Amino acid sequence: MSYPSNQPYQYPNYPNVQQNNSLEFFHGSKFKEKSVIFGVIGFFFLGIVFGPLAISNARKAEALHHSATLGKVLGWIDTIAGVLSMLVFLLFIIGAASGAGS
Repeated sequence: MSYPSNQPYQYPNYPNVQQNNSLEFFHGSKFKEKSVIFGVIGFFFLGIVFGPLAISNARKAEALHHSATLGKVLGWIDTIAGVLSMLVFLLFIIGAASGAGS
């Protein structure tokens, strides 16, 4: 089988690298947006749940070269406040239970 020597090799239709970068940019901005949304929701409601979600989405956005500092900071604040509020609640319950026995 002989090939014509004057024609360049035709590569199959692979996705364009430029198109891949634009999709990566789109997904990174979506993760960044979701991290901020989860961080704000967690600031007011169930921070122990929405805080880690905000941190996770911020890390995904940063892996796609987007700065998601606000989402990460809000996520950590939500997580720490959620853990502290659970500890205060548990101490309150333990104190109420020990006071009821006397």
